Amino acid sequence: MTASLPEQDEIIRLYAPFVRDSPAWSLYEVTKTFLTSILLLPLRVVFLGFFLILLLIFSIASKSCDYVINAFMPHSGEGAMPAMAMLAMLLQRSMYACIRFLIRAGIFVSFGVFRVTTTSSSHSIHQVEKVHDMPRPALYVANHLGWLDILVLLSQFGCTFVAHKYINDIPFVGSIARALGVLFVGQGESSSEIVKQKILATYDCISKNCPRCRKCYPPIVIFPEGTTTNGLGMLTFRTGAFVSSIPVSPVCIRFASSRRFNACWETIPFSLHLFRTMTQVHNNMQLILLPPAKVSQDPNRVEATQARYFADMVQLSMADCMLKHWGLPAPTSEKKQAELLRASMQQASHTAAACMPAIGRGEGTFPVWKLNRKHKMLFHQWVLGKKKDKDVLEEYCSLLASDKSLVSSAIGFFRLTP
Repeated sequence: MTASLPEQDEIIRLYAPFVRDSPAWSLYEVTKTFLTSILLLPLRVVFLGFFLILLLIFSIASKSCDYVINAFMPHSGEGAMPAMAMLAMLLQRSMYACIRFLIRAGIFVSFGVFRVTTTSSSHSIHQVEKVHDMPRPALYVANHLGWLDILVLLSQFGCTFVAHKYINDIPFVGSIARALGVLFVGQGESSSEIVKQKILATYDCISKNCPRCRKCYPPIVIFPEGTTTNGLGMLTFRTGAFVSSIPVSPVCIRFASSRRFNACWETIPFSLHLFRTMTQVHNNMQLILLPPAKVSQDPNRVEATQARYFADMVQLSMADCMLKHWGLPAPTSEKKQAELLRASMQQASHTAAACMPAIGRGEGTFPVWKLNRKHKMLFHQWVLGKKKDKDVLEEYCSLLASDKSLVSSAIGFFRLTP
């Protein structure tokens, strides 16, 4: 980082959701980390290894049950279910319940997530209809703060996720992911179409209380931001989770405020983040569940436009809900960086609300930025000193202009000429 300070300040304002926002090391934090590294970390590592071994065993057993079900289940899906297939299905669901319990126990013991506060909110989704006849949600959408929220959501809702296909090939991790029913999407594949088919199958199963949901169970969680942030706001939603126009259940996530360590994972190295997380005495999380909602079909809108409208309405409602319950988050960085982040948050907060002409609101809401995963990778390269300030500012606009999903959204703060 050799360019002028004004350029660096502008980068922090533009890429605010990816800036590492955590208090500087204090004497208390150094002392605490030293003591927990000696007294607490070894025990947590041992327990984590124990939980992972049990997870692998249950995952292999669950996958074995799937083979039995496929072998004995009638191909037509009609007629009485064979006793062996029914037994294997019941055993598989028991294994899945054990996997959920192990994950919850693991994050409790090894990562110190002692408390997950879940609140149901009656906050309505703007200009979309509520759904009252769903036995249980088929699709959750949530803001994304890191790897820890994946484990918490899995343990809370018994859900599955969408992941890149290379995860399937990772030893140990791939086995657990397959047992959890993770949807793998390969490089170059149409992720929107794959996700759409999976969502439709899951929704069809759950809405009909299908007793044979080995293929479409469990519910799906999608993070429409496409990457993680530091918790100071959200990124404009992608439309992949909204293309099927079926009900979605929004979930708002945040880590309980900490004066010592920000548990969000954005550009900090994973190994360092894992170490800091495991050396905290506790890491608490808060969830807000909004009511399921869907958008009414409009013959005047093509599918892509309808999905964009639905995504914007859901995100704006989530932003309003987070502002109502939690208020604007306060940056905890050193003074100058905190001021830059706060200024960017104020701009993003007012832009997210004011640019929705159909609602006609001018007051602020939870900050939303028009950024994507490529912006995050670019910022990460800048943090590592591999990109110059000027290049990062120039590529900010080019990445924005080339992303049709961001350009078409009515929500999100951006600068055309940084």
